[in-house]
Amino acid sequence: MLDRMVLTLYTISLAIISFMMVLFAAAPDWVPVVSWLDGARGTSGRLAIFGAGLIFFLVSVRLIIFAFSRRGGGQAVVHETALGDVRIALDAVENLVRKVARGIKGVRDIKGTVTRTQGGLVVELRAVISPEVSIPDVSEEMQSAVKSYVRRVVGVEVAEVRLHVENISNESTRRRLD
Repeated sequence: MLDRMVLTLYTISLAIISFMMVLFAAAPDWVPVVSWLDGARGTSGRLAIFGAGLIFFLVSVRLIIFAFSRRGGGQAVVHETALGDVRIALDAVENLVRKVARGIKGVRDIKGTVTRTQGGLVVELRAVISPEVSIPDVSEEMQSAVKSYVRRVVGVEVAEVRLHVENISNESTRRRLD
């Protein structure tokens, strides 16, 4: 969240600076930036420009690192077999988890993340549930289905399945009329 706010402020600042550069190139006599820069020739003006430049440089480096780093560092689950190790990307496990959770009756929308801990995998699900079903029943069914499906397909234990019901769907079940 912090990176998104910094990115937004940074983008707005660069948009203003680039707009001023375009104005300066198009009509150099009209742009008041020239007079501001003339006033910045003193020590305090140079320090202000240095500080602004340093902040922009540091934010640029941070955003470049953020842009090229992958979430979770490309982590994988290692399943050991008699013939060798099998590496399964956490993204693949997340896709499996979402597939299972979508198959549960009453689940309208699902988002999930999987993280690896020493005790096993931790699955976090964010769901939108239909108003016609019991949330405790759906959550229990979803947790047990995800846990057993990941154990069966991936071969790794799920330490915990956390479910956050974000919303109750306002949409009623649509029936198709033919």
